[in-house]
Amino acid sequence: MLSCKHPEIFGGRVFVKFLHTADFHLKEDDPSRLKILSWIVNKAKELLCDALFITGDLFDSDGQAHILRGKVREIFTSARDLPIFLLPGNHDANSYSKETFYGDNCTLLYQKPFQIIPFKDVEIIGAPFQGEIPFSKCLRDAELNPEKSIVLVHGTLYDERFSRVYAELGEEARYMPIYPWDIENKVLCLALGHYHSHFFPLTYGKTQVFYPGSPLVTSRRCVGKRCAVLILTEGGKVRIEPVFIDPSPYWENLEWIVFPGKEEEKLEGIEEEVKRKKNEKLMLWGEIKGFLAIGEKDFQRKVKEIEERYRKEFKELVLNTEGVNYWGSLLENRSIARFLELLEEDPAKEALKQRTLEITLLSLLDLKKVSI
Repeated sequence: MLSCKHPEIFGGRVFVKFLHTADFHLKEDDPSRLKILSWIVNKAKELLCDALFITGDLFDSDGQAHILRGKVREIFTSARDLPIFLLPGNHDANSYSKETFYGDNCTLLYQKPFQIIPFKDVEIIGAPFQGEIPFSKCLRDAELNPEKSIVLVHGTLYDERFSRVYAELGEEARYMPIYPWDIENKVLCLALGHYHSHFFPLTYGKTQVFYPGSPLVTSRRCVGKRCAVLILTEGGKVRIEPVFIDPSPYWENLEWIVFPGKEEEKLEGIEEEVKRKKNEKLMLWGEIKGFLAIGEKDFQRKVKEIEERYRKEFKELVLNTEGVNYWGSLLENRSIARFLELLEEDPAKEALKQRTLEITLLSLLDLKKVSI
């Protein structure tokens, strides 16, 4: 990774620098999001960036854009020397036109199917949100330069490495589909918006592609520290690195498995890990799964006590015990009961028996349902 301390210098060369973000989903009832926007604008100035890119869904809706445009314009004009490029997304597709004004330093990339803006040693190509029209069709008539074209798009990248997020996007996964063969070695980089969860970079030949993730928490899927993306270009090459957004809270997920007879040991381990993680910006979701030899109510009470002891140490703390069950029902299953009897036949191998039991119970958890 490059160092953000002096990002303009790498190997003795001077880079053209951009800061890239997307998916703020600004709304009137959450003023903290405007504060994050202001922080990012100031960070772009601090890093001496040549421009700031916001690739869609700056607003949660066109109605919110109408309400908040004045406040956003005030934030943007406070950085009057910083060029800002704004691209419509699916949530704010109608919030940009020749009649809307976001500041003299703002370029609105609302013209369809694309706009090309020469900028220093590169060219910025903006393809505003156009529903389910494929990216390749939107840019069919564009003259792309693999050493200069920085393309801004709000859409869905279709790649098997990215497939796990399609369920998250739901029906919106069909928006502006982008395929690897549309971009590989055809553009310098593709700066995307639309996917919220986290920073996601991919490389296709010499082409760098990335989602920054939402700069703030829009749902519990926003896991890990929030970031913007620093883009550094020089001589037909591009490098990127995340710039972490210090004031933005974030979710972290943990999972624990509890086994019968080891409840107290597991509770101690859970408390120790929660204690180590305490952070006023952290939203911690702990998922506890497994089987109990003690009553479910007693175990849940002890978990809640841990949650209450440390709740004030976090932005938010949730310890979920929905996946924990008393294992009495398992013992009614003849096959499982017989399996346990066989384990008991050799008392000399206690450690092996315990490990065998744990592996079996883990397999049952993977099956989700146990027929009894």
